[in-house]
Amino acid sequence: MIAHGVGPDSSLLATRELLALRSLGQWRIFGWEEIAHGSWRAQESTFAWTTTAGDELTVHLDDVGSLPELFKERVQASTAVTLSHDLTRGRVQIIGRRKLDGSDDLTWYAVAGGGADLEDEAVAAFVVAETDRLKAEYGA
Repeated sequence: MIAHGVGPDSSLLATRELLALRSLGQWRIFGWEEIAHGSWRAQESTFAWTTTAGDELTVHLDDVGSLPELFKERVQASTAVTLSHDLTRGRVQIIGRRKLDGSDDLTWYAVAGGGADLEDEAVAAFVVAETDRLKAEYGA
């Protein structure tokens, strides 16, 4: 399963295991577990995505073929666990993502919303404790 998109200055190649960006003559490779979300913006002819590390990337593409569908399917396939917790102020999602290379490794990350702040000591302590519990439960 492969899909690709081509633009004037960049290309995207999606396979079962990864997303590859070629821009300015350089390749940048992302495992699907490293991609938090993204979408094709037809009106602007751009494909944009955010990594789990918080990097935001946007590329202009003239032709996307089946890339948007494959992108969505692969991000969903790599998501093993998503739990949302309401806090006193806001909420936190803890997400476990699986590499799609056949291994069972999970990568964990947290997303704060609604006024919650991951830098707050109490929120950070909760996220660490809950992530440790989930790692034990899921064996990863």
